[in-house]
Amino acid sequence: MQVVLLEQQTDYILEPVEDTFYLVLLNKSKKQGKIKVDLTFKKSAVNCQLLFIGRLSSDSNWQLESNMRHLASKTSCLTDVYLSQTDQSKVDYFGQIYIGQQAPNTKSFLKEQSLVLGQATYNRSRPILEIFNNKVKASHSASSSRLSEIDLFYLMSRGFNRQEAEKILEEAFFNKILAAVKLPVAKKLIKDYLA
Repeated sequence: MQVVLLEQQTDYILEPVEDTFYLVLLNKSKKQGKIKVDLTFKKSAVNCQLLFIGRLSSDSNWQLESNMRHLASKTSCLTDVYLSQTDQSKVDYFGQIYIGQQAPNTKSFLKEQSLVLGQATYNRSRPILEIFNNKVKASHSASSSRLSEIDLFYLMSRGFNRQEAEKILEEAFFNKILAAVKLPVAKKLIKDYLA
C-alpha cells in the first residue's frame, strides 16, 4: 500500500487506482484552514484509508471535509479523524460516505474523535451515509470528550503537574490511532508531527 501525504490547505479530488493510505496532518502553526478530500472509487477491489490528525492551537478555526464515493464493487475505505482542541479552537467536520447501486461488497467506515483540552471549544461533526446497495458494510460515528479528572488526579498524585498530566493523556489519545497504523512510513510521519 502506498502512502500519500496531503499537506496543503486545498481541495483534493482523487480517484485511487491502487491501495493507498492518505494522511492529512493539520498545520499546527496556522490559525485557520480548510481541507476537503474527495475520493471516488471507480476501479473494483481498491482499498484505501484516509486519516486526519490535528493538534489545534488556541483560537484556531478549521473546516474539514471528506467525501467517499464508491462507484465500483469490492472497494473499501476507512476514514479516521483524530483531533485535540485547546482554548477557543473551532472545528467543523463534514464526512460523507456514498455507496452506489453498482457497488456491492463495499466496506466504508467513518470515525471522528475530538479530545477537548481547553475551554470554550466548538466542534460540529456531520457524518452522513448514503447507501443504495444492500450488500455492503458501512458505519459512521463521532465523539467529543474531555480529559478525565480522575485520570488527571491520578497522574498529579504521582508527581506530575496538571500541564504534564494533560500532555501525557493527550499522547495516550493519539497513541490509539498510531497503534492502528501498520505502515512504517505513515507511522513515522505521524510520530514526527506529534513530537
